[in-house]
Amino acid sequence: MKHFRYVAIDKKGKSVKGFIDALNKQEVHTSLERIGLYPVSIEEARVSKLNLQGFNLSSGRIREEELIIFTEQLATLVASGFSITEALQGLSEQIENKSFQSIITGIKTDIEKGTSLSNAFKKYRKVFPEIYISLLSVGEATGTLDKVLRGIANYLERDIDIRRKINSAFAYPKFVVTVVISVVIFLLGFILPKFVSIYTQAGEVLPTPTRILLQVSNFLKHKWELLVIVVVLIYVAYRIFYSTKFGRLLIDRYKLKILVFGKISKFGALSRFLHSCALVLGSGINVVEAIEIASKVSGNAYIISELKTVQEEIGKGSNISAAMRERKFFPRIMVQMVSVGERSGSLDSVLEKLGILWDRDLDHAIKNLVAKIDPTLIIILGVIVGFIALAMYLPMFSLPATFKKTF
Repeated sequence: MKHFRYVAIDKKGKSVKGFIDALNKQEVHTSLERIGLYPVSIEEARVSKLNLQGFNLSSGRIREEELIIFTEQLATLVASGFSITEALQGLSEQIENKSFQSIITGIKTDIEKGTSLSNAFKKYRKVFPEIYISLLSVGEATGTLDKVLRGIANYLERDIDIRRKINSAFAYPKFVVTVVISVVIFLLGFILPKFVSIYTQAGEVLPTPTRILLQVSNFLKHKWELLVIVVVLIYVAYRIFYSTKFGRLLIDRYKLKILVFGKISKFGALSRFLHSCALVLGSGINVVEAIEIASKVSGNAYIISELKTVQEEIGKGSNISAAMRERKFFPRIMVQMVSVGERSGSLDSVLEKLGILWDRDLDHAIKNLVAKIDPTLIIILGVIVGFIALAMYLPMFSLPATFKKTF
């Protein structure tokens, strides 16, 4: 294993420098791309023991990429024979993100005082997810901490990739809708009033479409504060309702039923659950605890409630596939494959294969969304802008007649 110094660019165009262990430059290139970094230069570096200068990270919020790199580096040091406190000390000295540095130092101090590794990490739940802490506990107990850490890092990379795919699927429609709204406001607020003043001076009787848009324009111009207040109140009411258990359950269930978008949300949530459950089960945690830990990763209250019901049925003596079969939410293929995994004793590998299958379905759903939404949004934009243009220019056709009467 060699040590490499890299300079890369992240998704926001910011420069990121650091060190990483790999067999060759190609492996470094692949590892960086997996976590959303685009290499600019990669050079082999010679460093002394624990002289890791990785993580050229800005202070403040701890990004997921930072957590992945930290986990990979920690796994490498532990596998190389360093004690956990030595590894944490070496890493904390080189992290430039002051918030993250403080957390790692705190963890090291707690471990030196006799706190277990998992409990030391548990103090920082906002940084380390529950699955991270649970697996650390398993690695600590079984003496396979380096393998567990590498498994966590791989899982986090995949999890980021899944959420980025989902976010990218929703980003384009949001952008187009924002552009449409901005164009409409510009036309109604600035362009239409100028046309109307010309028609009014000419004594022209405005047609119905123009009068309708004029009313909307006047409302936006003189009562925009009311519109802002209404939008804010609706948003606040939504957040309050969503913060309740019933509200979150209802809204998250509805999200899974929205045309096309619901399928993407469902595939993404199931994929995250399956990958995390496979990882936890493969680490030796029993199936009930594994489902409980992995269900929270899905990020959907309705899916969590469905999986909680499955947990309860398993606790009563039912097997997983039978418990899932009773719930209409779970796809039949998922129930069938879980049943095969139970009978063969390889449930974790079956769940991992299912997760890969859902990853492919997610990619297909996103491509299908793009294929459908492009023409749909163009048509909607064309209708809206076309109606506004018609309303603005329609009075022009009667202007010659008005001038004839005048003169």
